[in-house]
Amino acid sequence: MNTTQTLKLTSITVACAALLALGGCATNPMMGTGVPQASANGYTVSGAQSVQAVQLGVVLAVRPVEIAGQGSGIGAIGGALAGGAIGHKIGSGNGQKLATIAGALAGLMGGQALEGSAAKESGLLVTVRLDGGQVLAITQAADVQLAVGQRVQVLAGRDGKARVLPL
Repeated sequence: MNTTQTLKLTSITVACAALLALGGCATNPMMGTGVPQASANGYTVSGAQSVQAVQLGVVLAVRPVEIAGQGSGIGAIGGALAGGAIGHKIGSGNGQKLATIAGALAGLMGGQALEGSAAKESGLLVTVRLDGGQVLAITQAADVQLAVGQRVQVLAGRDGKARVLPL
C-alpha cells in the first residue's frame, strides 16, 4: 500500500470515527444529568438558590408540544470534516477538489440536521389562570404530570423563565 492509499484510508477512518462520535453526542437533549433542558423539576447551578416569585392558580389547558434543542455546531463541523474526507477520495485533480467541497457541504448539512433532530424533547404548553385572574401560557418539558382543573404553583425567576408545578 503506497502513501496516498494509506492517507486516504486514514482519512476515511477518521471521518467514520467522527460520525460515530457525533451520533453519540447528539442523541441526548438532557442537561448532562438525565434531566430535560426545559425541565420543571431540574435546576442549573446558576438557577439554584435564587429567588423565584410564586403565584397560585388553576390549569386551564395542557397541550403537547415539541421543544427544539440548541445545537452546539459540533454536528455541522464534524459532518463537514467527515464529508470532505470522504469526498477527497473521489477522482483526482479538479474533480477531486469539487468532490471534496461537495462532500464537505453535504456533511455539513447532514451533521447539522442530525444534531438538530436529536436535540428535540417532548414538552407541554400549560395554560394557567392565576388566582388574581391573569392567564399565562408556559412551555416546559413533559416531565411533570398536569391536568386541567389542577391547582398549581407558577414559579417565575428574574430571568423571565417560569415553570408550573403541582401543589
